Amino acid sequence: MPVTSSAPASVSNQPSYLSSLRREERLEIALPARLIFPRVNTADETIPGILLDLSASGCQLLTDQRFSLLLPPSSSTRLVVEFFFDDLEIRQVPIQVVWTKKVGNYQLSLGCKFVDLPTAARLALRAEIAKRNSGSGW
Repeated sequence: MPVTSSAPASVSNQPSYLSSLRREERLEIALPARLIFPRVNTADETIPGILLDLSASGCQLLTDQRFSLLLPPSSSTRLVVEFFFDDLEIRQVPIQVVWTKKVGNYQLSLGCKFVDLPTAARLALRAEIAKRNSGSGW
């Protein structure tokens, strides 16, 4: 299965459709996360990952494609993500894969946007990210 690679490092090099997704303040971070592939007529598949980048509009996740035959996902694939960010619990939040990039032999970096993040969670993420980026978060 082919992996698309359209994740330039800097915002200025990104296609316009990607730069519009990056209007939110971002935070580089390393947090454990769960990716959940919803499946019809069978149990959902849960895949471990590491949250590398976070904003109120989306995230970047790192996972190992050997965890699931469903990896790598194609662009526009809808998944569910769960993670904890200090006191904030993000559970069962739908995301959509915007891009995938192979990292090394087996690791995959996934750029995802939140599809239906509750307003309270979005505001809390925004506030915590701004606090940490200003240097008063840790």
